Amino acid sequence: MARVRRVWRAVPTWHWTAAGVVVVGVGCESLQHEQALPLANPGYGSQTARYAPPGVVQGDRSAAVQLASAREPVPPTGPTAGPPAPAADTGATTPSAPPGPTGTILPPVPDVPDPTQQPTAERIDLGAALQLAGIDNPTISLAREVVREALASQLAARSLLLPNITMGGNYRYHSGPLQDDPGELRTPTLQSFNLGFGTMAVGTNPATIPGVRLFAHLGDALYEPLAARQRVSARQSDAQATQNTVLLDVAAAYLELMGAEAQIEILRRAGADVAEISRVTSEFAKVGQGAPSDANRAAGNTDLIRRQTRQAEGRAAVASARLCRLLNLDPSVRLRTPGGAVEPVCLIPEGTDLEALVGVATAARPEVFARSAEILEAQTRVRQERTRPLFPTLSVGYSADLFGGGSNQTSPTFGPLQGRSDFDVAAVWTVQNLGFGNTARVRQAKATVGVSVAAFNAAVNQIRREVAEAKALAQTGAEQITLARVTLTAAEEGFQLESERIKRGEGLPIETLDSFRQLVDARLEFLAAVVAYNVAQFRLYVALGRTPLPETSAATGQNSLPGFNPPR
Repeated sequence: MARVRRVWRAVPTWHWTAAGVVVVGVGCESLQHEQALPLANPGYGSQTARYAPPGVVQGDRSAAVQLASAREPVPPTGPTAGPPAPAADTGATTPSAPPGPTGTILPPVPDVPDPTQQPTAERIDLGAALQLAGIDNPTISLAREVVREALASQLAARSLLLPNITMGGNYRYHSGPLQDDPGELRTPTLQSFNLGFGTMAVGTNPATIPGVRLFAHLGDALYEPLAARQRVSARQSDAQATQNTVLLDVAAAYLELMGAEAQIEILRRAGADVAEISRVTSEFAKVGQGAPSDANRAAGNTDLIRRQTRQAEGRAAVASARLCRLLNLDPSVRLRTPGGAVEPVCLIPEGTDLEALVGVATAARPEVFARSAEILEAQTRVRQERTRPLFPTLSVGYSADLFGGGSNQTSPTFGPLQGRSDFDVAAVWTVQNLGFGNTARVRQAKATVGVSVAAFNAAVNQIRREVAEAKALAQTGAEQITLARVTLTAAEEGFQLESERIKRGEGLPIETLDSFRQLVDARLEFLAAVVAYNVAQFRLYVALGRTPLPETSAATGQNSLPGFNPPR
């Protein structure tokens, strides 16, 4: 190596520069006469979803997820009744990227992305998504931890009248003057030692730290468990409300994904049909039976459908990422619905009287129970503060240990250890700040009651508003579905009649383009109306205080939402 370094240093710098110029020139010359090599296919990366396939148990997830397929590239199918129709042969070749300037080192960009580069896909139904969110959603998990914290506080409140147990020992040594009770100064050398239940026993005084010690206010021991029980009830109801809200978001995200996939399927089939119209129109223009502008118009509609398809694919990817976030999954995993026709799902009849729905909601919503429990807790605090001066602070101490010691004025200077026990009881009544402190605490507790009542009223008003809005959206959605179905039927009949007229030679193919666009728009409008109606139904379902978790035994998959049958 040393010899190589000496040879390297011996060569002049300009020699290496000239060699580099020659190598670069040879490389550029070869690139002018060679085609760019295709990029190597790196294959799939191993992406592991955070839920288990069927038969794999991960904690409580064994019954939560039932995947319908393993990882696979995202196919172009959407949630429709059947596979997409093959695109018609237009006779046109796929345009390639224009060649770059001579000597370019970049390969042409392909028009269609390599399907092997697409993210992995997992098929999941609505029931599995809801159950998985109930297990692993961070917001729901946080609410459950708050419940556990309240349960721990309740345990502490119930333990106020239980004593502390202390064991230990201490050694004391003193040298120097001391003053006795008459006031005379003495200079003894003292030492003592004790060991057992309790410590810091000095002279005739009881153990400073008793072995068994109870110190509590009897009023707190009575009222703290009552208040803690109401606090636990409030936190449990809040956790249920949080779960309902998150599950509603999951259902809405799933329905959005389902609608986006169905929209992709509609647009892809429309793209195949409009491509055929464009091809026939172009052939007519070539033989002089149509204007070239008609061919350009048909080609423009083909490009428009293609752009709409790409936009729908983007919306599907966004919906999948949103659903992954709610399910606490890796966002690189592409979620897919099982497919099938998107149909209206009626959970609550939208014709039900609004007052009846509001009554059901105010009697069943967990937010009402949570705010009611907070009012009861605040009222318990008022009683606690009002009776505080009437209850004593109780102090009970008991010690049993070995004690020994002595001084230079006794014989022996350190006696043997002997058994010793102390028992002390004290009860103290306290009036804080001449009673003004107690009055202030009572007023603070009453103010907390007022705040809790205001929060209860706000929650009831919020529930009424949510029920009214959800019912209005469901009612409007049902009307929109009816109107969209009529429009779709008319568009289908119009396109059918127009197509038959063209087949009889009574017009040009370009004349079907307007009716075809109306048909595509009618299909998209009907799909959007169905998705909006289903989301509104779930909002109304949750607004009534019901949890959108399916019954496993009832989930037969015979409805338009596989894996989900609401509890009855």
